[in-house]
Amino acid sequence: MLAALLLSFAGALKAQTADEIIEKHIKALGSREAWDNVKSLKMDGSMSAGGMEINITQTMLPGKAVRTDVNVMGMSGYTIVTRTQGWTYMPFQPGMDKLDTMKPEMVKASQFQIDLQGRKIYDYKTNGTKVEYQGKDTLNKVACHKIKFVDKDGNESVCYYDATTYYLLRTESKVKVEEQEQEVAMGFDNYKKLDGGILMPMTITTPQGDLVFKSIDVNKPVDEKIFLPEVPKK
Repeated sequence: MLAALLLSFAGALKAQTADEIIEKHIKALGSREAWDNVKSLKMDGSMSAGGMEINITQTMLPGKAVRTDVNVMGMSGYTIVTRTQGWTYMPFQPGMDKLDTMKPEMVKASQFQIDLQGRKIYDYKTNGTKVEYQGKDTLNKVACHKIKFVDKDGNESVCYYDATTYYLLRTESKVKVEEQEQEVAMGFDNYKKLDGGILMPMTITTPQGDLVFKSIDVNKPVDEKIFLPEVPKK
């Protein structure tokens, strides 16, 4: 009985520690209220990959839709994801020169792109996500807190938070690609305060290279017609 009580007490301490770290992270990026007031985001950036310069623009209406425009070698493509549908048009990739409608499972897997609150794990207590504090670690000589997240579908990710600023520095997620599970790591750096009092990283390290944003517009008007698929006329 004593052992069971001690284990229960230790588990409660871990959960409390994870909750405290997440709350400090949310506060470090502005506040819940500030993020609730984000109605649109437009992010312009670029990345170098395979010796090519790739320009990327992502436009989001949180909770509704997201469009990612990609320009490479003078050719333009895009992906669109809404709550119920999705499309891909990437003419610079082999076999993708025609508009492709996403399968329902892909649309479901892409919903995180438009779930801004979910991205910031603000609603983890109500959406069925479990959290576990995994202690401290070091990233590039920076002391970090490690927290493991498991969502309601069983998807796992480990997040590293700066122990001083509480900014998110790195995520390690397990994803399925063609029925095979792979681990994808991403890094976050160069946080900047934006309109509305929110902070976002201006540099994201991906397996393909560093995505560097030159500008992020908050709550600027967005024509919702851009979320309807259309193949450019040649």
